[in-house]
Amino acid sequence: MNPPVEREPERIEAMFSAIADRYDLMNRLMTAGLDARWRRTAASAADVPPAQPVLDVCCGTGDLAFTLKRTYPQSHVTGLDFSEAMLEQARAKAARLGLAAGVTFAHGDLLALPFADDSFVATTVAFGVRNVADLPGAFAEMARVTRPGGRVVCLEITTPPAGLGRRFHGLWFERLVPRLGAAVADDGSAYSYLPASVRAFPSAEELSLVMAEAGLGGVHFARHGLGIIALHVAHVPGDRGGRGGHAGSVAGGGTRSRGRRIEARA
Repeated sequence: MNPPVEREPERIEAMFSAIADRYDLMNRLMTAGLDARWRRTAASAADVPPAQPVLDVCCGTGDLAFTLKRTYPQSHVTGLDFSEAMLEQARAKAARLGLAAGVTFAHGDLLALPFADDSFVATTVAFGVRNVADLPGAFAEMARVTRPGGRVVCLEITTPPAGLGRRFHGLWFERLVPRLGAAVADDGSAYSYLPASVRAFPSAEELSLVMAEAGLGGVHFARHGLGIIALHVAHVPGDRGGRGGHAGSVAGGGTRSRGRRIEARA
């Protein structure tokens, strides 16, 4: 079993706020630019009907929120993060891209989302839920604010199965990424945290179960990038009366979880 990773909110927020201005560059370098393709796949998986509102939590500098807006131009997209430094970057990018009218950003806590039940037709998260202390509570909140029948989409780094992907993961994420972070972002600690947080995160199969237990139905996932990236997709059942369930089936209804603060995204 992997050792626990310290996810004290103020510490994590400070760590990633410190690299906000280099965050996009590091994403491009770490993924050889493939993160944009993975975000497009995640946006497509949200399957948003025309002109319906979408929420992207742990939005960071806004890349997935902007991808959602481009994919569903009639929809309004809300991005939420608890790092003001990340949100400053996101708002500046929205203005540069001419998307400020269709994408708005809010400061908030994933474990206590400042939105009413059933506010959005889809909720997404990319490379952020790994940093949340209460993972079931996070997915329960995403389910709560998503309308019945709507989708919850999670794009996240994961430990790949044994084989080439795991060997590459060990070399790249465990050894080279922390050095790259120290050189490019001038902050090795944030990018030493990254592989440690992946080691402590549930496997793709285990995450499916977490999502189902949080009240999501039809949970399934696909691997990308030699198995290093997992894209999980689920829906909010029409009947919110029950709880529980299992991956691959329609689980019971969402909860109204309220918990401690979310961790900042990475």
